[in-house]
Amino acid sequence: MENAGHPSADTPTATNYFLQYISSSLENSTNSADASSNKFVFGQNMSERVLSPPKLNEVSSDANRENAAAESGSESSSQEATPEKESLAESAAAYTKATARKCLLEKVEVITGEEAESNVLQMQCKLFVFDKTSQSWVERGRGLLRLNDMASTDDGTLQSRLVMRTQGSLRLILNTKLWAQMQIDKASEKSIRITAMDTEDQGVKVFLISASSKDTGQLYAALHHRILALRSRVEQEQEAKMPAPEPGAAPSNEEDDSDDDDVLAPSGATAAGAGDEGDGQTTGST
Repeated sequence: MENAGHPSADTPTATNYFLQYISSSLENSTNSADASSNKFVFGQNMSERVLSPPKLNEVSSDANRENAAAESGSESSSQEATPEKESLAESAAAYTKATARKCLLEKVEVITGEEAESNVLQMQCKLFVFDKTSQSWVERGRGLLRLNDMASTDDGTLQSRLVMRTQGSLRLILNTKLWAQMQIDKASEKSIRITAMDTEDQGVKVFLISASSKDTGQLYAALHHRILALRSRVEQEQEAKMPAPEPGAAPSNEEDDSDDDDVLAPSGATAAGAGDEGDGQTTGST
């Protein structure tokens, strides 16, 4: 009985199926628990699955690391861009200085051909030219009209000319000298009609200058004075070119007159004698 209740080590032990069943059931339960834990079921184990906040120490350490990395990157970029802190005025001055270097342009000397002339009058006006085909005024442009005086190289006399360029592009639309036969007329209080040389076809055309009443009056007075001076000078030149009478020519004319008188006197006497004879004959015949 003792041997049957407590088997010895020498005797072979029988297989215990009960223990094997219990161990297999425990393993199956643990495997099913693990499988169920791996599978998500809504509403089960919410505290373990959903509500799992991170620890405060870990969060603070991660945030500190991120902030430190961002600060180090910003400091390095700021040090590379601006090594020293500048005020607003200094940065503005540096910007204007940098942009001013790019906009520097060299000064170009403009040659207009009026360097040897003295300007007398200049004004803003409109210029019209008369078209013969359409019988109307055509606007040539608007700009600055200049009246210039210059000394002639031949005899040192004063010469004048009108020069007008368009505003902006400085295109030449009028370039004429003043001459003695130039016609000027005050068409209205604000316009002057003149004859001038045309720069396009090199012919004489009729132009109309339209400006303010004050500028028109000054221009008309200046042009009228200069044209009168030119006409008087032309008359003096013509008188100087006329041949002067020779001093010996006058007595020859007087001698010719006396000879003519002598020739006419005998003819008159003979005529008178012939008349007397004729009278005597008539009386005798009677």
